[in-house]
Amino acid sequence: MQMATPLPFDVFSSELSPGETVEWTGRPNTAVILHKEDWGAIPFSLLWGGFTIFWLLGASGIGNFWTNRPDKTFQWFGVIWGTPFVLIGQYMIWGRFVHTYWKKQRTFYALTTRRALIVVNGFRSRTASSAYFENAAIIDKSVRHDGIGSISFGGPVSGEWRWGRNNPPRPPTFDDIDSADSVYQIAARLREQAQKPTSSRSLSA
Repeated sequence: MQMATPLPFDVFSSELSPGETVEWTGRPNTAVILHKEDWGAIPFSLLWGGFTIFWLLGASGIGNFWTNRPDKTFQWFGVIWGTPFVLIGQYMIWGRFVHTYWKKQRTFYALTTRRALIVVNGFRSRTASSAYFENAAIIDKSVRHDGIGSISFGGPVSGEWRWGRNNPPRPPTFDDIDSADSVYQIAARLREQAQKPTSSRSLSA
C-alpha cells in the first residue's frame, strides 16, 4: 500500500463507512495554474474584458471616446448595466485562477478500499463527493511530462472550464496530483478488487 504525504489533519474519518480503510491520500498541486483548455479561453476572456471596460467607460462618460457625450440618464444606465459584464470579464481573465488556487488549498483526495473520495472545506461548509469502484465503468487519466496529472472516475478526463451547453456532467476527478501514474495504478487495483465476484473476494480473503 502506497501512502502519500500525511495530511495536516484527519479530514476523512467522518466520511468513512464501517470497514472502509484509506489506501492513499493526496492534494492537488497548487503550482499548476494553466491547463490546455485555458489556451482557448484566455483570448476570449481578454476580448470580453477589454470590450466591456471600453464600453463602460464610454457609456458612463468617464472616457471621452464618443463624439456626442451621453446624457446623465444613459450614463447611470451604462454603469448599472455594464458593471456585471465587467466583473464577469475580470473573473474570466484572472479571478478564476485565484478561485482555483483558493479551492485547491482546501481540497483533499483519498482512495479507499471502496471508492475515490473528494473532500472540500469551504468557508462555512464542507462538501464530499465520491465514486464507488464497483460502479466505475472507466478510470481515465491525463498525465503531463513532469508526472503531474488528473484522474477521473466514471468518464474521460475533462477540464473544469468547458464550452457549450451539451457537455455531460464532469465525473469526480482528482485534479493536478503528483505522481499521477502511480495513483492511477492504485485506483485500478482497487477497482479490480471491488468488481471481483463476491465468492472470489471471500476465497482470496
